[in-house]
Amino acid sequence: MAIAPDREVFEAAASWYVQFQAEPPTLAEKNAWQLWIDSDPAHLAAWNQVEQLQRNLGTLPQDLKRRALNSRQQRRQVLKLLLLAAGTGFVGWNVQQHTSLGNVWADYQTGVGQRRSLTLVDGSHIQLNTDTAIDVSFNATQRLIRLRAGEILIQTGKLGDPRPFFVETDDGRVQALGTRFSVHQLPGATRVGVLEDRVGIQPADVSASARILQAGEGADFDRRHIGFIQPFSSAQVAWINGQLIVLDARLGDVIEELQRYRRGVLHCDGGARNLRVSGTFRLDSTDAVLANLQASLPINVRYFTRYWVSLSHRA
Repeated sequence: MAIAPDREVFEAAASWYVQFQAEPPTLAEKNAWQLWIDSDPAHLAAWNQVEQLQRNLGTLPQDLKRRALNSRQQRRQVLKLLLLAAGTGFVGWNVQQHTSLGNVWADYQTGVGQRRSLTLVDGSHIQLNTDTAIDVSFNATQRLIRLRAGEILIQTGKLGDPRPFFVETDDGRVQALGTRFSVHQLPGATRVGVLEDRVGIQPADVSASARILQAGEGADFDRRHIGFIQPFSSAQVAWINGQLIVLDARLGDVIEELQRYRRGVLHCDGGARNLRVSGTFRLDSTDAVLANLQASLPINVRYFTRYWVSLSHRA
């Protein structure tokens, strides 16, 4: 049975592809790529998908092809050029469910490591975190934000608009009750945190119970259940200022968070994952963050390529 690589694996394969097309790989880079391919059958499956895209890319006009191969824009934009030129869907791939390709048609989006701020016609302010895509749909009866992927922070408008304000995710709806709040689409769940006033959560399953969250509260929910209420503070949305603030966190969790802000693969081995970390880190310079972590913790940081970095425990 064919193996269907998930989104992260496919994006890693796309990183290798873009890098190797932009400049010839070194021997070390070729070896690192081969190790990655051999380490998991899903990696090979993802690379085969990319190779199929490469064959299609050969049909593009030369100026468009050159832009796609040499651009430093996010991989989504490179693949968007292919889709627009070819006029077809992504071969052998479930666009809407398995990759960010479906998000190229979103009303607003950010690439990996980017942030963006929007002010809507009702005066509401939305900030988009890294790798985020939303649709905005206002009509006579409601104001609706569809979160396709990623994370947003919303300050609802103060213009007295009587229409209800909703954020819809794969898992259900969040209703703003005159508030400032964040919504993050996780794999299989949605995370909501409230900084001001209240929000209501209604899972997609209409038989599931709804819940109101107050300022300072957060919770995860899926299509059927709402999880336990947890404390939520402004430190958890420090990304709006380009910061990651952690207090006595596992290094593995910190690395997983940093992975959201850089292209390629950022791997932390089992020996280092449980080391404890505290600090404030700049998200626009993840290489500097890794250097600081290496200086303050018993770890080694190895760069196989720009897109493949490994952290290991130093005895």
